[in-house]
Amino acid sequence: MGCARNVLAGVGCVTLLAVGAVGAYQYRAQLGRLVKSVTGSGTSADSSTSGTPSAGALARAREKQAALARPDGPAQITVTADEMAALVEAGLDPLARAALDSLRVTLTAGRFTLNARVRTDRLGRDVLGPLTGVLDEREPLRMSGPAAVELPGRVAWRPDEFQVRTFPFPASLVPRVVDALTGGRGGVVPIVVPETAGAVEIRGGGVIFFRRTD
Repeated sequence: MGCARNVLAGVGCVTLLAVGAVGAYQYRAQLGRLVKSVTGSGTSADSSTSGTPSAGALARAREKQAALARPDGPAQITVTADEMAALVEAGLDPLARAALDSLRVTLTAGRFTLNARVRTDRLGRDVLGPLTGVLDEREPLRMSGPAAVELPGRVAWRPDEFQVRTFPFPASLVPRVVDALTGGRGGVVPIVVPETAGAVEIRGGGVIFFRRTD
């Protein structure tokens, strides 16, 4: 009888293990999300966040910048996607702001990406070339590129990708079309930052501005 009980107990354990394995397989996605939410291990280097500009977001961004500018301020500040979108919009030439609507900025590792609707006449016939007769008055716009602190008080965002509707522009033409849109020079979109900012790091979850150490 003792042996029989041991055999039955062993069969029961095997059955429970098999049922558990089947259940774990069926609910593997849910279990994975649960583990990630508890451990925080689900964050990917390729994650991204998007934000839209607003007066409130700009005020919060300016408040953080003011903190970085103080002599006793923090060593770094983190700006959200909404706040970064507000800073990008604020850095645009007034004519460029008038030419864009539905502006959205997406943060990914090392890059800003701006999506909006653009008044195509702002770009000019000499830039659009054959596309002039193809594009509507307003079209979806996407421009993307890295950014760096190049001068005290200024981050230079240098788009290296520019697309209107589904038409990508050649890389050699991107600086010219960026200038046509923003009224800038050298294909740079300036973003004003405190002169105490020495470096910027763009991440999917936010943009970090680091205090100068010199």
